[in-house]
Amino acid sequence: MPKEAFDSAPVCLNGLTLAEAFRKHVIEDGEVAVMARRLAEAGRRHSSVFSKGHFPGPIVAFHWPLHATSESIVYAFVDSSSPSLEEPSRTPSELETTVSRMLSERIAMLIGYLAHGELIAIGTFAATGTEAPIGRGQWTRNLSVDLSNSDVCELRDHRHVAVWTGVFLQLPDQKDNYIAVTQDAGNESTKARKQIQTKDNHRRECIAWLISIMSNPSASIRTNEELWAEAASKWPGTVSEREFARCRRDALAGISEEQRYIWGRPGPKRRRS
Repeated sequence: MPKEAFDSAPVCLNGLTLAEAFRKHVIEDGEVAVMARRLAEAGRRHSSVFSKGHFPGPIVAFHWPLHATSESIVYAFVDSSSPSLEEPSRTPSELETTVSRMLSERIAMLIGYLAHGELIAIGTFAATGTEAPIGRGQWTRNLSVDLSNSDVCELRDHRHVAVWTGVFLQLPDQKDNYIAVTQDAGNESTKARKQIQTKDNHRRECIAWLISIMSNPSASIRTNEELWAEAASKWPGTVSEREFARCRRDALAGISEEQRYIWGRPGPKRRRS
């Protein structure tokens, strides 16, 4: 790949999923495509690597190690075309060696963009379900990308387990906009939670206030309208008339049976002398 193409790669990859970017930058690169055609003409059975994104090897898989070397790739090419397990592995051809080197170089370049912050990857952290930018340090780990669904995986007990799912790429200046939008959404969510907490607190205060009045035998009996008017002035905007009715019902359940009878009768209440 010419140096100019490498320099412009981050812009070309902006907005793509990680899987799309990997295919475009690594597997579908023009020079790699030429080598793929030459491999096909030579009778090597590696077409699914370049047409479907399979990692070379005897097992069909879409997981590409993010730090694959030319040696590991060429070994996989040879392993995938060995005639049988009993026969020794053949020597890789010059074409296979060359294309393996080209693939590893382009993978390293793509991961370099991410590790140096020239591209920002955003995905959903599988452990929490939270969507966020992936830290640059993550790209130094021994991870793989699943080209079937754009997941970033790690190997656990010989299985590829997704760590980040649905990963897509953005330029750094657009990442700031993404974070701002995410923070705004988070601020709105925090504000909503605080409003709910305030309403819950005021509701509990209203119940406690009603119990203190209605449980006191010497307190003057007040009508529902009088109690509601006072509650509305104490907790404006957070305790509605409907909510007050619920608070009064809950308060009645918390007082003695005698006081409940006095305060629970329908209609206006007579004031005690």
